[in-house]
Amino acid sequence: MKSLFFRLLRSSIVKYGLVGVLGLLVDMGLFYLFHEVMAINYIVANILSSSIAVIHNFILNSFFTFKVKDKMLLRFVSFYLIALAGMVLSSGLLALLIGGIHLNAMVSKFISVMVVALIQYFVNKKFTFGERKLFSFMNHTEKS
Repeated sequence: MKSLFFRLLRSSIVKYGLVGVLGLLVDMGLFYLFHEVMAINYIVANILSSSIAVIHNFILNSFFTFKVKDKMLLRFVSFYLIALAGMVLSSGLLALLIGGIHLNAMVSKFISVMVVALIQYFVNKKFTFGERKLFSFMNHTEKS
């Protein structure tokens, strides 16, 4: 039982989840600051808070979760492009939940983050930190 617990702690999905929780705190905290305290539009606040959380999560996922240090700029571009798609999805969900259904902004933000995070785990594991690459030139290796 104990070894199963320690194996789970070492698994990439659990580590990704831990990084995600930290990223969620960064994202939600900044969203609250931007939207609730500074009265910035919720879409703009979402883009700002999500962008900062993306940088935070990329650094932690690179060194802690997937332990990759090669091609960092290309990996970041891949990670950020996936995050941008997530921001579009998140913004759409916020518009639906806040603007359409009139849910609380913080509850809506939390729901959107959970949906997007699950999708992004699988996409990032495969493309950003895995063997497959979003950019074909990242697969090119020199032949001697």
